[in-house]
Amino acid sequence: MAVFDNTSLLDPNNYLFREARSAVRLPGILLSTFVHILLIAFGVGTVVLLLLWAYGNMEEVERILNGDLGHFVPFSLMVVGLWAWVTFYEKRSLRTIGLTGSRILLKYLLGFITGLVMLAATVGLMALSRNVAPETGDTQVGGAIALGGILIMLARYIIQGGTEEIITRGWYLGVLGARYRPWIGIVVSSVLFSVLHATTNPVALLNLFLFGFFLALYCLHEGSVWGVCGWHSAWNLAQAKIFGLSVSGHAASGWTLLDLQPMGSTVLSGGRYGPEGSIYATIIFVIGIMVVLLLSKASKPSQ
Repeated sequence: MAVFDNTSLLDPNNYLFREARSAVRLPGILLSTFVHILLIAFGVGTVVLLLLWAYGNMEEVERILNGDLGHFVPFSLMVVGLWAWVTFYEKRSLRTIGLTGSRILLKYLLGFITGLVMLAATVGLMALSRNVAPETGDTQVGGAIALGGILIMLARYIIQGGTEEIITRGWYLGVLGARYRPWIGIVVSSVLFSVLHATTNPVALLNLFLFGFFLALYCLHEGSVWGVCGWHSAWNLAQAKIFGLSVSGHAASGWTLLDLQPMGSTVLSGGRYGPEGSIYATIIFVIGIMVVLLLSKASKPSQ
């Protein structure tokens, strides 16, 4: 099997949809959306309750959750919750939500490199237009010291980015595309993704939709979630730990390889929301979508 599945993106027999239909019970749009939100509430809520019991202080809870190590347990619990749902309600294997295929490491690395390149291109455009510059105040640049932190935080972003992709693209997209039509799965999963990263920044909202749309097409083109897991993890890691910029409105913390700050127009720089709020990210996502569509059109269906 090649790196990409090469089935048509809107083919009901695309591998992801075909595997979803192996479920004994396939939830509809309302139930699957409720479960998606419930999985997030389960992961975050469980940890919040445990930390409140341990510390009795909501400020300390928020500090821990917003820190570099705050994502490990909540996102791990989300995967556990998804496993329970898929196994006991839908009665199918967790492998059927895109966690299968050959050349897994190659697919992951290709997605990871693509994520780094697309984020670097976004920041590069911001730099060329002077909408990002080195931090001049309380800098967090660690240089070589930051490399160790980047490697440690790589585990965080592998779990966080991977979990979001497994739930949203591997499971939710697959369920909706199989239950209804492929395009419904693509559009609805992209809309929910943008809603769950709620912001009043209109450019950021558009980019979040394009973010989800691009990764939905990527996932369907590949026929698994490995590439998009790598892409999402690299995108977030680069924003926070390589360039020191905010990730979906959450400021970078700790040592970073570089420490950049947005400058000028919020539409161009993304402002406090980070690169995902920049019109340059819009351009990069549109290019990414076009590339996947062209690759899919040029590919021959696998047998």
